[in-house]
Amino acid sequence: MAPLLRNIRIPAGSTLGVEDYRAFLTTACGLLEKFPHYMPEAEDINCLELAHLVPDVPESVIAIYLGINDAVCNKGLVSPFLIRHGHHNVFAFDPAVWSGGTDVPPGTIEAKGVLNDFTPPNETWPRAWTYVMVEDSKRSAESLWAERGYIDMIPAKFEDFTMMSDPRRSLLCAFVDGHVFDHPVNASRDYLKAARDRGQKLASSFKVPEGLAGETAGLVPVVLNRGEKLFIARPDFGAAEHCWSNLHPDNQEWAVVNENSAVPLNLLIKKPAVSSAFSAGLIPVTGSADMTTDWFFRGQRVSRSPILQGAIKG
Repeated sequence: MAPLLRNIRIPAGSTLGVEDYRAFLTTACGLLEKFPHYMPEAEDINCLELAHLVPDVPESVIAIYLGINDAVCNKGLVSPFLIRHGHHNVFAFDPAVWSGGTDVPPGTIEAKGVLNDFTPPNETWPRAWTYVMVEDSKRSAESLWAERGYIDMIPAKFEDFTMMSDPRRSLLCAFVDGHVFDHPVNASRDYLKAARDRGQKLASSFKVPEGLAGETAGLVPVVLNRGEKLFIARPDFGAAEHCWSNLHPDNQEWAVVNENSAVPLNLLIKKPAVSSAFSAGLIPVTGSADMTTDWFFRGQRVSRSPILQGAIKG
């Protein structure tokens, strides 16, 4: 395997050292290389992204191979414990109408207040705008499009996870918002009933790391077999919270999970055009806008800047 040529920046609060991060990334690289979806011969360990989402929890480290980040996104993921989060549509408003903080449209919350390092999707979206997420599930996208001061929406992606690894070597339990099973995509996957039954049977045998108690509370456990898929999407376009644990006493190695994601076209085509007062120079959002749309259960503890940036930024 090629040597790691980049310098590892240890995030504040981490109990891991440079060699710990190097060893995890090397292991993850070896696992990803087993699948033709990732790591062509022209690429090596230096194309991978490495992040540590909650630095004082060693198990929340994650390695990411990003193959494409455009209208669609493809990733290979390796993480002992993917922390609980959801992808929220974010709505931009004129700060002269809604100034932010507590002055936001009813049923919403300012994104900057709940996301560490909140970042607009690209440099053409002014930081001075007021960016909000839905807090009250009764608020629909349509109602916010009609709200005074509305400028535009940054759509959150839907994700489709595929279990790539052999569960005889690595069991993984996903914990998801129960509404995802109402989505037509998951409703058409007959094998998910058995996957949910396995989840109910095995969930208690998966570890939740110290310091993350409550991370899986209220979510439905699902244990996928190799090749089985789970769509992380709600029919109402709301944020489907999810996490996973790959921490099982019988595991011999970490699991690889494939992610295909895209914004929901059936929502996007209904979105109204941006007012001419704000549209000049505004570049529409393409690809993953995770630094804008991702909400974390423990948002104030999350370190969202990668330790190592991948070959493709995402």
